[in-house]
Amino acid sequence: MKPRFARRPSLLVSPTAEAAMRSSMKHWKQLVLLGMLAWAFFFLALFAYFLDSHGMAAVFHMEPRRLGPQQGRSRAIMGSRPLSEPGPGEAKSPEVTDGGAYPELQTRESLLAINDYSEDFGAQDQSQEEEENPRRDIQQNSRNFKRWRPERHLEDYYFSKSRTVLQGLWKGSISARMLSPRLQSAMREYVLANKHHVAYRGRQHAELRGNELLCELKKRVQVRALDGSEKPFSQLGWDKLVPLRPLEQMFGSKFRTCAVVTSAGAILNSALGEEIDSHDAVLRFNAAPTDGYEDDVGNKTSIRIINSQILATPKHQFDTSALYKDVALVAWDPAPYAVDLLKWYRNPDYNLFRPYMERRKEKPEQPFYILHPKFIWQMWDLIQANMQESIQPNPPSSGFIGIFLMMALCEKVHVYEYIPSMRQTDLCHYYEQYYDSACTLGAYHPLLYEKVLVARLNVGSVLDLQRKGRITLAGFSTVTCDP
Repeated sequence: MKPRFARRPSLLVSPTAEAAMRSSMKHWKQLVLLGMLAWAFFFLALFAYFLDSHGMAAVFHMEPRRLGPQQGRSRAIMGSRPLSEPGPGEAKSPEVTDGGAYPELQTRESLLAINDYSEDFGAQDQSQEEEENPRRDIQQNSRNFKRWRPERHLEDYYFSKSRTVLQGLWKGSISARMLSPRLQSAMREYVLANKHHVAYRGRQHAELRGNELLCELKKRVQVRALDGSEKPFSQLGWDKLVPLRPLEQMFGSKFRTCAVVTSAGAILNSALGEEIDSHDAVLRFNAAPTDGYEDDVGNKTSIRIINSQILATPKHQFDTSALYKDVALVAWDPAPYAVDLLKWYRNPDYNLFRPYMERRKEKPEQPFYILHPKFIWQMWDLIQANMQESIQPNPPSSGFIGIFLMMALCEKVHVYEYIPSMRQTDLCHYYEQYYDSACTLGAYHPLLYEKVLVARLNVGSVLDLQRKGRITLAGFSTVTCDP
């Protein structure tokens, strides 16, 4: 009898063939997954490149106002007016700050606005305890900053912390090519804008160091303030308004030791206050306070360098604040490179002339000077002459101005955290919740190049610089130069 159903050939695959097939499928899946990951990394890298190079951060909430007009409490660093002038009835661009930083870059093509750190995290009411202890508030926000990274460009964080950059600053040998793409782009924008119409025709590419560089500074740059002898000030009676004693003889005889205390965030937790106060004279910048920070910055203040925003902006309460009383004041405002005093008087960056005249009439016994623009641009010329690269055609920072002034007034000068120590941080000022690597490395001011020049003048140890952020400079009176 035949079977009901005819037997068909078996469709089963041999165990050996089945294992080979499974291995092949697994290998293929791995290749597909690796390929997908490779493409994902490629697109992320490409997106990150365009994000930094073309300012596409506004697409996300990473830096919401970097490419737009400033609003609320966002700030510009170091106080120059934006390149685009305000129209009739419009307010001048924001505000202040302090020696060693950079104002916003505002051109028709680009606007690099640096936002107020506290706004980016959302405005929150501070408790009474936080207001009474501002340093702890800064330290707490520093911890928050480290935890929350999307607000910052990661490459900014890398370059600002780079040991290579720090070592280059310590040695007085560094190039702008080592900076982040954002800072390089900002520098290029300022060079192209040339707001102050700089036309430098002097030498370049010198790399003097030590005593040779010190003599070059002493010969080529003369500390000078307005003395009322030039128009239009001579016609306004300034010869009777300004202090009788010239700026370079402000206190009569030379100080033996002086301290220049920058406002850098790196000075927090330094415990340098007692050392700073041991100097014969101490110079500070703009609105930098000492109350609440005495352990780190000391409490003695002999001279305060202030930019024109301090005098002209109501926020800083120049007329009433104790910061600007019982100390010698030295104010400055960026004038055109050609040093046309009449043009400058009619259109200063921020009108410092009226507040100056009022203070001189009210308190004629207080030493109070306005730096002559020629002195400021002589310093710029000397920086450019000693650099291989073209520097930003903008005035030096308040920090560099203060250092040079104290070298003229003192036999020995210690400068704290102008060139950062191992405590280096993106916290711009020790008394503000405000972060940006430009505060250390420069954008508007030729800060990077200033620091290179100061490092070449350092006669202190590298260990002092690394641990304390302390540069030691010889005063001009102690050096003998060939005629």
